[in-house]
Amino acid sequence: MLAILAESALRSLLLGGVVWIGLNLFRVRNPHMHMTSWAMVLLASLSMPLLMHWTTVTVTVDALPVPAAEHFWPAGPTGSPLAEPLREVLPAEQGMAAARPAPVQALNWLALATIVYALVAGLLLSRLAVGLYLTWRLARAAKPMREPWTADWSVRVSSVIAGPVTFGSTILLPPQCFDWDVRKRQAVLAHEGAHVANRDFYLLLLAALNRSVFWFSPFAWWHHTRLAELAEIISDARALEVVEDRLSYAEILLDLVQHVRRAPAGIEMARACTVRSRVERILAATAAPAKLGWGKRIGTAAVILPVVIVSAGSIAYRTAPVSSPAQEQSTAAAAAVRKPQSVSFYSLGRASIFTVSREGDELFGQVSGQRKLRLAAADDGNYFYPAPAGPILVAVGRERRPAGPLLRQNGRDITAIRVAELSSQSVETDAGLLDSYCGSYHLGLGRVLTITREGERLAAQETGRPKFEIVARGVDAFASSHDDLVVFLRDGQAKVTQVLLHEPVYGARLAPRVGAARAKAIEEDFSRRIAAAPDRFRDQIPLSGSKEAILRGIDDLQRGAPNYERMSAALAAKIRRQAPELQAMFKAFGAVESIFFRGVGPGGYDIYGVKFVNGVAEFRILLGADDKADDVIFRPDGNNKPGGILACSEEGSLRATAETAPIKLLIYNGSGSDLQLFKLDAEGKRAAFGTIGEEMTFPVTTNVDSPWVIADGAGKCLEIVLPGQRTRFHTVEASGRPGGAMLPRTVPLAGSEATLRGYIEAVGRGEPDYDRMTSEVAAQTRQQLPFNQAIVSRLGALRAMSFRGVSGLGSDIYIVQFANGSAEWRIGLVKDGTIGRIALGPQY
Repeated sequence: MLAILAESALRSLLLGGVVWIGLNLFRVRNPHMHMTSWAMVLLASLSMPLLMHWTTVTVTVDALPVPAAEHFWPAGPTGSPLAEPLREVLPAEQGMAAARPAPVQALNWLALATIVYALVAGLLLSRLAVGLYLTWRLARAAKPMREPWTADWSVRVSSVIAGPVTFGSTILLPPQCFDWDVRKRQAVLAHEGAHVANRDFYLLLLAALNRSVFWFSPFAWWHHTRLAELAEIISDARALEVVEDRLSYAEILLDLVQHVRRAPAGIEMARACTVRSRVERILAATAAPAKLGWGKRIGTAAVILPVVIVSAGSIAYRTAPVSSPAQEQSTAAAAAVRKPQSVSFYSLGRASIFTVSREGDELFGQVSGQRKLRLAAADDGNYFYPAPAGPILVAVGRERRPAGPLLRQNGRDITAIRVAELSSQSVETDAGLLDSYCGSYHLGLGRVLTITREGERLAAQETGRPKFEIVARGVDAFASSHDDLVVFLRDGQAKVTQVLLHEPVYGARLAPRVGAARAKAIEEDFSRRIAAAPDRFRDQIPLSGSKEAILRGIDDLQRGAPNYERMSAALAAKIRRQAPELQAMFKAFGAVESIFFRGVGPGGYDIYGVKFVNGVAEFRILLGADDKADDVIFRPDGNNKPGGILACSEEGSLRATAETAPIKLLIYNGSGSDLQLFKLDAEGKRAAFGTIGEEMTFPVTTNVDSPWVIADGAGKCLEIVLPGQRTRFHTVEASGRPGGAMLPRTVPLAGSEATLRGYIEAVGRGEPDYDRMTSEVAAQTRQQLPFNQAIVSRLGALRAMSFRGVSGLGSDIYIVQFANGSAEWRIGLVKDGTIGRIALGPQY
């Protein structure tokens, strides 16, 4: 709101400046023409917020062709473009947004400015309303005067006032008016009658309202003063026509000002602050100003109207999507390369699936909600996957077929159970089985996957996303054109009871089959969340009970007794799987000292910062209609230790520690080649943790001051990261220079503003250009589209963008002004101009 008011005030100032220059440039001296001009400016100022919305012109420009990305898995930095994933994510596994190192809540300047504005505007509006009410009572209590010299004017006498006052169409006179001579009566009646005839009271009332709303603008105060001055000049001219003696009329004004008492509201004939200048003007004038007919008034307004439209107008650009045969061929070829030859799914628990895929001679692993990683060789025939819950070992046979993986967690081994296995060979669909697949499957967090039959084909549609066709890939297995896999699982009676949905970015999810009534209730709840998202994002007010739910959850986990009755089924399964690790982290943090509200995210999550005795953390909670926690996202932010980048020569003296505060790091690979990440254990030995692909961001949950070695593909150390506030967002640059040694960028990347503008406008239309995003950003945009589209639609047309800085991950930060508000956006581009990071709303 403040942004719209400030922009309106600035545009009104520019409009007033143009009118003032025009009147002086053409040497206009007629007060009637001045009054018409400034009345037009007043109407434009009051309606400027609406005019800004109505006069926006949208121009479509051709987009520059973007070459296909060279790397499709993953293709760019992945600093959690979606801060609030709408999927089942392990609390310690989701990506995180840019975090503030300060352990205390920063002052919300926007909220403070809003409070100050509301207080001053409320005071001025209250003062105006009280003045109108008191003067109305005064006029009502005054006695009507029916004397021959009052003609047809509505004249009343009040003992409360000492001078003439105009209120609406009523002229109020003091009791002394019966002692005035004829000339004085004629002058007063002519002056006040001119105010009534010209509707000056109502015009100045609008000017006072404009001044109260835009009290922070000096132009609004000057504007009100100028209109009052012009009203007096015109009324004085009318009185001089009756009196015909300038000196006598000046004496009348001086006599009236000696007895004047201010009325609460209304137009007084003689005010001490203006009478001197009026008397000087009356005595200096040689002729009365020429009257202005309606034709000239309309002509004056017609001249100013184009200036009003230009001052209120703005141009919004939208980018037309482009495609080229070369780009389409390149995309198709790259898609064929990344298509896995075989995929195996293993169950690690109720809601966690481990996926192993073979692409050529390489093996990749992926846990539900975690990124896909190339498996690192551990020893002969075994491969290693670094899951936060514990390392996963995969035994591979001679044919490079994975055997049952082992999850080593808390000193014990858990054997994963094979759920399904697919090959790259397509199979014919058994039409007789298609109907058995049709139905609804609950994906969690208000989303349902609906399978329908269309002739001899199947179509799938997730809540809030477009329908897509799936083709047979194996027995009970189907695939989409975006490499989504849909595998139907049967029970002992050969009935389809579950579906496994695998997305390249988010991994696999299990969804149980539900009835039509249950599916309808889930989707209605999701629709309510979508409808509430714009207002919640605008108001930034937490839901009742969200803070208490966070505090109860922390206390329960520290005691090792989570209350699963207060959680959704999906969240309860997630907490059960991670309970030992979460309890250890919360114990390391210690007791809660304070909790503070940070805001509401686009997906409806309430965001809180929590200060513990030994560190800080961020919590994002999504409450359901039954006041249960549908989802909670936890991010440990460490303590006040700075951390740093150490030389490789110090590796031999470093050891891991588990006694410090937990912290999550984001390590971005900008070196131009794949990197290996090693964790140093308590004995100083390296433990392989994974490979960081080129232009990829890798999240790591660890402890403050526990060292990590970043090495090249051959295992040669490049640098050592000591976790802390300075290394929370770390970039490995080319030639081995630590990201912290680089001078921070202070200007936006070339093309980031235009790309962000096109992205926002496409989201508002519900038609994002996924070809101009990395695979992760595309998947996250699809997931978040219903919420972001609702928010952008409520904000209205995009008007302007201002660059505010660069985040810790290298994203450009913009404040985007819309017709109905403003919002913060962050965008990061990879080297070919593709969007590699995107986020709506402030990040902490």
